[in-house]
Amino acid sequence: MFVFPQFLIQIPSNDQGLRDIKPPLDVPVNILPYVLIGGLILLIIIATIYVYFRKRPQKVVPPPTREVIPRLPHEIALEQLAQLEAESYDMETYHILISNILREYIAARYHIPALELTTTGLLRQMTREQLNDSYVKHVKQFLANCDRVKFATYQAEQSEVDARMVDARWFVEETKAN
Repeated sequence: MFVFPQFLIQIPSNDQGLRDIKPPLDVPVNILPYVLIGGLILLIIIATIYVYFRKRPQKVVPPPTREVIPRLPHEIALEQLAQLEAESYDMETYHILISNILREYIAARYHIPALELTTTGLLRQMTREQLNDSYVKHVKQFLANCDRVKFATYQAEQSEVDARMVDARWFVEETKAN
């Protein structure tokens, strides 16, 4: 016996016959939820685009720069000496400033840490760097005279103060080309 044909031929037992398909339901049209959901999705898309462009690295346009021409150490030293000569200071301050100007010049010109060294250490370093002996002797005499005023309360006369300025300028002028 075949089961398959019997299954196709089966008739309902309650004699109602086949029923018709149910008609579609009438749904009242309410578009508000669809508008709200669409607006929310649109808002999320706009917020995402805003955050993306805000967080994105901006092209940095460098500000226009001026070409800075490095000044030579002797130019700086001579300018500072001129400023020192134009102003008036007490003897101790004057000798501190003039010796610092010369030490800064030596540091910039010969790459010696002149501001951190004592006078003896500076002279030793200048000798190691094989500077001309006359320059080393000149700096030794200059710094010794400045140290006497700074540390030994020696009262220098105006002629000695003028001589310090001449000595400092001479050293800068002599060593600027070497």
